[in-house]
Amino acid sequence: MIRCLDCNSTLTKEETACFTCGATVKLVSAQMVFGERFASFLKFAFLGSGVLTIASLFFDATPSFAKCLTTTVVLLFVRSSAEQMLERKKG
Repeated sequence: MIRCLDCNSTLTKEETACFTCGATVKLVSAQMVFGERFASFLKFAFLGSGVLTIASLFFDATPSFAKCLTTTVVLLFVRSSAEQMLERKKG
C-alpha cells in the first residue's frame, strides 16, 4: 500500500491524487530507486577518491598521485552524468 506524504492516508496503486487532501502522488519505480542509490554511491566514491588523492601527496602507502587524480577525474564525469540522467527521469 502507498501512503500520502502529506496526510498519511492509504492509497491504492491506481490513484494519482490523494482523496483526502488532494495532493498529487509521486510514483517511484524500482528503476528510479536504483538510480538514486547508484548516484549516491558515485558521490561517496568520488569523495573518497578525492581524499585518497590528497593523501597520496603525503603518504607512501597510497597509490600514486597520477592514478588517484585520474580516478577522481573519471569519477567526477561519471557522477555528473549519473545525476543528469536521474534529473531527466524525474522530469
